[in-house]
Amino acid sequence: MPRKFDVAVMHDFFVDRLVHVKSLRAAMEVISDKAMAGGGGVHGVAQEEVCGGNAVNLARALARLGLRTLLITHSDPVHEPLLEQAFEGLPVELRVKPIPPGLTVAFEEKVNVMLGDVGGVDDFGPSALDASDWDALARSRVVCSVNWAANSHGTELLLALRRRLGEDKPIFLDPADFRDRYVPFGHLLRQFESRHVVDWISMNEHEAVAAVRSMGLEAEGLPELCRITAGRLGVVFDLHGDSASYTSEGTRVASARVRRVMPRRITGAGDVWDAGAIYGRLKGMDEGDRLDFANRAARLNLRNKEPVPPTLDDVLRAGT
Repeated sequence: MPRKFDVAVMHDFFVDRLVHVKSLRAAMEVISDKAMAGGGGVHGVAQEEVCGGNAVNLARALARLGLRTLLITHSDPVHEPLLEQAFEGLPVELRVKPIPPGLTVAFEEKVNVMLGDVGGVDDFGPSALDASDWDALARSRVVCSVNWAANSHGTELLLALRRRLGEDKPIFLDPADFRDRYVPFGHLLRQFESRHVVDWISMNEHEAVAAVRSMGLEAEGLPELCRITAGRLGVVFDLHGDSASYTSEGTRVASARVRRVMPRRITGAGDVWDAGAIYGRLKGMDEGDRLDFANRAARLNLRNKEPVPPTLDDVLRAGT
């Protein structure tokens, strides 16, 4: 019998070089001073190379929570072993297309600044999927398309998912930071207003503010922003903010407070939040509990010394 999946995820794989600094400003000054002095090495900078990309991070976090996960992604032969190693022992079916991964250098402090070479990430459209991929997507309870911002075929992919999978298939979108493609993203949102493309959208508060502005709307505070965005687009809208997270289907708004922590790592926290939110919905949690579960998962990821998402037991223990 063909395997069924809880969640299918597409598409991006980045090789992330994480550069840990105590102060971004101080690090930039050191780099500038070194350049002005004719160049040379800056030593003693802690770094690590990890599997990254919104889709890879999300799929790994979902699988660490115990969900049966399908990841359709891409790589070249050099980096494919790194990708395979990240999913070793997890309930994931990995399908890798012969498209080069992206490369990122991320400076991590209290925030992260990422310098990205998108590689083949911007070239993942419906033509990357074969008949067996479409069959596997149809056997998934939820289909997630993430990092629209880096994919020049992102809109085409979303429209194909709806056309091929039908009106009843739940489709989740986290567009990532689209602010460099502000105008095209506004065009995409206008399509959502007039047709059923996705069912569920997740953004952080900075992206959500930009999205509301692109639609010409105004809101008094994040709860109202969440409600009017959901209503305007006809979706469930999740918003994870610095002090609280919110969700709405266009009428009611649920929220959960975010507990502040001193982060050890930033990159990937939003993807882990999405994984917690998806897990909570699939398990039938009420909306407040679902947001709290996602907040806890993200908080654990922020505090983790290793670049590994939390397990289900980790998140449950964090709530006691």
